[in-house]
Amino acid sequence: MKTELQNFIRSGGFAWPGGYPLALLMADGEVIDARAARANYRLIRRATGRDWTPVEVFIHWEGEPLICAESGRAIDSAYGGENVL
Repeated sequence: MKTELQNFIRSGGFAWPGGYPLALLMADGEVIDARAARANYRLIRRATGRDWTPVEVFIHWEGEPLICAESGRAIDSAYGGENVL
């Protein structure tokens, strides 16, 4: 997970190739963005409690924006909030 976390932080929160928005899922079910992960890197790496334990980095494909649990910033989805047919 260390390498995945470092790559997420270096990416600035966007997948390459494609530029899709990324988020970091934590063990408590919350998500954080790359800027918050960078600011709290030491806490995440030394995670002793459930709150700061990273589970996975994922692309936020569609749906409403996710809200970063640490900063309150929105993490927009790649394809928007509503499906238009």
